Amino acid sequence: MATKFDFYSDEFQLDPARKFTEMQEKCPFHHSEKFDWYSVFRYKDIAAIVRDTETYSARFGPGPDRAKPEDAPVLVSADPPLHSKQKKAITAAFNPQTIAAMEPDIRAFVSRRLDAMVEMEECDLMEEIANQLPMWVICRMLDIPFDRDYEKLLGWVDAIAGGVFSDHDEEMHQNRIDMMEAVYNYFGPHIQAKIDQDKAGEDPGDDLLSLIAKARIEGEPVPFNHILSFALFLLVAGSGTTTTLIGDFFHRMMAHPDQWQKLLANPALLDPAIEEVLRIDSPVHGLFRTNNVPVQLGDLEVPVDSKICLMWGSANLDPEIFDDPLEFDITRDAKILRKHLSFGTGIHACIGGPLARLECKIVVEEFLKRFDGIERTGPMVPYPYPTLHGPYKLPVRLTARKEG
Repeated sequence: MATKFDFYSDEFQLDPARKFTEMQEKCPFHHSEKFDWYSVFRYKDIAAIVRDTETYSARFGPGPDRAKPEDAPVLVSADPPLHSKQKKAITAAFNPQTIAAMEPDIRAFVSRRLDAMVEMEECDLMEEIANQLPMWVICRMLDIPFDRDYEKLLGWVDAIAGGVFSDHDEEMHQNRIDMMEAVYNYFGPHIQAKIDQDKAGEDPGDDLLSLIAKARIEGEPVPFNHILSFALFLLVAGSGTTTTLIGDFFHRMMAHPDQWQKLLANPALLDPAIEEVLRIDSPVHGLFRTNNVPVQLGDLEVPVDSKICLMWGSANLDPEIFDDPLEFDITRDAKILRKHLSFGTGIHACIGGPLARLECKIVVEEFLKRFDGIERTGPMVPYPYPTLHGPYKLPVRLTARKEG
């Protein structure tokens, strides 16, 4: 009897670890007859596919729906050599020196938010800090106003991210179409102004969009629609996954007070604690590749141009790589921990991973300066769509640190 796997089911979405374990053992390669896409669950198989960029392509997009030929491929949906050229165009915005230079301003923003939270007896941790910080960072990188547009941008992230794995939800699909016109009208003039400055020989700035406007790929400027795709991708990828990481960190620590106490006793464990949260709670279950030729996955014969989901979250729980993979343990060996695939691997490894880690680290460091305790006041509410995995709402009561 075939092992059942329904990506959109509550059984999976509410307890992915249990299902991942079952699939690794009983059905490491799965074909969904309903949606006609394939899933891969074991670490070694996923790593092999990622390395083989000639057989497996990213060009049809990271989700189950097939990207259209006219869609502009950007980073996660670009193959070599275009991917390498795109990555080179934005490397300056994500190099260690640039990220280190952002730390004081990130810390100042976090401090303002947490100081406000000291005055709150109860709050939604996602609303007060986990949603706001990553969006503030991305707004700064894209040179757009956070204070004025935060709520609007947050709604767009939900619409764009939710549309990636929509289960053919017509209402969600229509909302995404309606939203895209608003996004175009918002980013379009902003991007065009930077392109015009560059054409006029002026320097549009050192923000991310300006770097792309100034970049040349094979001697040609980056087209407008590609810059727009960059902006949308970075808006969603840069905010959504980091938001989920911050929420997951506190969600896990409240569920495992013994690990929280270890961190309090030894703050040097913060870096491995962040990696362990990423390992056990991958912000994204997985992303897709498309095979350029017919392939064999286990007993499955996979026709050319099939959608194949690489389940990062399952690879992170593979017992061949991680001992007792279902155990949350912040004292794991750092070298082993860094093998997790939550930020991808290979040429498509997330360029923003170090920045996401820094944001989470600063939040925890500043939190510990102000609070002695955190406890739930209600259940964690998961994301209302399956693209992101983690808390959407996290109601808590905070115990402020007593002065003196």
